[in-house]
Amino acid sequence: MIFNVGMSIWILAFVLMACLGALGFRQGAIRVAFSFVAIILATLLAVPLSGLFKPLLPWFGVKNPVLIWAIAPFLAFWLVQGLIKYAAFHVHRNREVFYKHKASELELSLWTRINSRLGLCLGLLNGTAYFIIICFVIFNLSYWTTQVGASTNQPFAVRLVNQLGSDLEATGLARAAQGVGKLPADFYRDADMTGFLLQNPQVGPRLQTYPGLTSFFQRPEIQSYLTDQNFTNLISTGGAVGDLWNSGPVQQFFGDVGLRQLVTGEFQTNYDDLLGYLQTGKSAKYDGEKILGNWTVNINVTLAWMRQERPKMTANEMRAARAWYTQAYGKTTLLATGEGEIFIKNYPVPKKEDGKAPTTDLIDVQGHWTKSDAGYDLDLKVNDQDKFYSGPADALRMTLKDGRNQLIFDRE
Repeated sequence: MIFNVGMSIWILAFVLMACLGALGFRQGAIRVAFSFVAIILATLLAVPLSGLFKPLLPWFGVKNPVLIWAIAPFLAFWLVQGLIKYAAFHVHRNREVFYKHKASELELSLWTRINSRLGLCLGLLNGTAYFIIICFVIFNLSYWTTQVGASTNQPFAVRLVNQLGSDLEATGLARAAQGVGKLPADFYRDADMTGFLLQNPQVGPRLQTYPGLTSFFQRPEIQSYLTDQNFTNLISTGGAVGDLWNSGPVQQFFGDVGLRQLVTGEFQTNYDDLLGYLQTGKSAKYDGEKILGNWTVNINVTLAWMRQERPKMTANEMRAARAWYTQAYGKTTLLATGEGEIFIKNYPVPKKEDGKAPTTDLIDVQGHWTKSDAGYDLDLKVNDQDKFYSGPADALRMTLKDGRNQLIFDRE
């Protein structure tokens, strides 16, 4: 019964030991000893030397940055291995020629026996080294796949890595894998965040409302991802890793260096607070700023304030004001972001032309907000002209004044 726990890992260990032991017996102590040194050096130099291969891989058709990041150290590992094993072959060949042609038969027999048997022992040592390195690879691969590819409709390769990772944890060998070294912290944090979002698709809309990222999601290049129905459906339904990887938005994202850097910077800056917000709906970093979020104009309350400030308005003037405010501000929305930016949609701009009745254009404007003694100051850019508002905000309502005019906003 105990052998059912981590069976795949024990099978892998047995196969490696058997193969490397047999190979060591065949190759001899000299070549296998060099191989052990090669394994250690190649492991230490794989990442530093990977920079030699990263500029070359695009010439061979490998342009995806994730694949380049993964393949380059692998090539560097085998480059170091190849160079040391080449030297090992010549040293072994030199000794072999000596004992075959210059030593006695007894010396040749003794050398052959000790060379093979010591090679077997060292081969087992090499098998152990390779096993630990493979465990390290499995641990880090499964750290991603078990989170982003947990469903049963995943490809065989993903399910296999998940099983190996589970067995690695069950045997306790995950600690040995971690002892080899760790990848950059971003590797694990990105996996945690991606896995959380894919396993909890219901929190996806909450991601767009996080105050520290609302300006980011207003960018046109990001909006194109959010409006791709196939992509969003694939995420919400827990699609296969292969389908996600091959989807147009993902391939476009990895092909755009500037966008990747932008996304990485935005998420890393707010990672801890963002994760807490996704889990609880509250942000320790931004909840103190009352202006943040989406707002709509409360026309009835705005007109009531107008009536109080202008008690001499006639009924006809009030009806005209109500008709204009309803038409002008009925669709107006304001978004205040954690980055200090303001986005207003359907902002009314009166338009007058000679010989024609006045009209109102609804345009989208942007600006910035800052704290002030009055609460908040808003600086907007409206048709190349600066427009200023100021006023207080609380959990439910915001009052903004522009000279003598006043607008009352309610939080959405």
